[in-house]
Amino acid sequence: MPGDAWNIRGARKPAVIRQKRSVMSHKVSVVVKSYNHAPYVHQTIQSVLDQSFQDFEIVVTDDGSTDGTPEIVRQFRDERIKLEVLPRNNGISIAMNSVLARASGEYIAILNSDDYALPGRLEKQVNFLESRPDISALFGLPLAVDEDGNKNKPFNDFQRPLSFRDFNRATWLNSFFFRGNCLCAPTAMIRRSVYADVGSYDPRLTNLQDFDMWIRILKSGHNMFLLPDQFTAFRIRNGNKNMSAPRPDSLLRDMFELAQILKQYCSMEPRLIFEVFAGEVARAGIDTSIRPEFLVADMALSVGSPAYDLFALQLLFDKGETVDDFHRLSNLAGSLDIFGALALRDCKAKLSKKAGWFAFR
Repeated sequence: MPGDAWNIRGARKPAVIRQKRSVMSHKVSVVVKSYNHAPYVHQTIQSVLDQSFQDFEIVVTDDGSTDGTPEIVRQFRDERIKLEVLPRNNGISIAMNSVLARASGEYIAILNSDDYALPGRLEKQVNFLESRPDISALFGLPLAVDEDGNKNKPFNDFQRPLSFRDFNRATWLNSFFFRGNCLCAPTAMIRRSVYADVGSYDPRLTNLQDFDMWIRILKSGHNMFLLPDQFTAFRIRNGNKNMSAPRPDSLLRDMFELAQILKQYCSMEPRLIFEVFAGEVARAGIDTSIRPEFLVADMALSVGSPAYDLFALQLLFDKGETVDDFHRLSNLAGSLDIFGALALRDCKAKLSKKAGWFAFR
């Protein structure tokens, strides 16, 4: 699973991203993956050029745009802008891996080509990371805007971390497990060395690749922090065009990808697993001698979601060893309608009954 590196075509590579910082490289690499964002990309690039902190490069990978996006980027004459144009659309994760492979800065600032950096973003983030070597990934809050730059409402609850008691790894991982992602990628500044530890983005993921990366960063022992500052204007597109928008295809994809990403918890050290779920173990009086993977399954079953139920059943199927384990799996598989089979059967029965009633009349 992720943690492996991937090449531009999505195939596995034996090595993760490792690139020495050259003498002439800049402190920050602002990485921008673009795809058909011609109306917005000029503002994206200009917002970086206008930053108070100027020791940066802008590394752009265009993922096969067909609307002239690369031509707009080429209009800028700043030598710090490095553009690569892929011959076809490869997907968001492969484009991100490509742009990271060309970045040389000590810090990676993520920015989408339909968003733009707010004044002072780079300076604030660099100053913080320089003063906190214990923090590997720094996030802020987005300013949600519409197509015209007017304030809007975000899809996700990016304010949630402000209620955390602390930003320990276990706190993040607990919230991620039960409530999903709460971090806005285009506000992130991450030490480039982190990617050498955790590997590339998983090209099999389309919607939750960032969420997967946050979990892997924490699992690898790195710390995250969130400042209550708005760093990036996050554009909410008309017609639910954002990949994170609640469209039917995104909602379906989210459920499948979430069931895969939850597997990251099974490969964590047992000590970390029990730390992540310490509160739930204490409140439910769970025997601390329980196998870690079974604890993860129990936590997933407590959520009451098809994606979590599917993940839990698969985990119990893979890890079961005893007759009691097999009986439990059989009972759960016979009671959890994760595919909606019973609901579909009942719906068909009702429709059939109604059709018969109309025919009788």
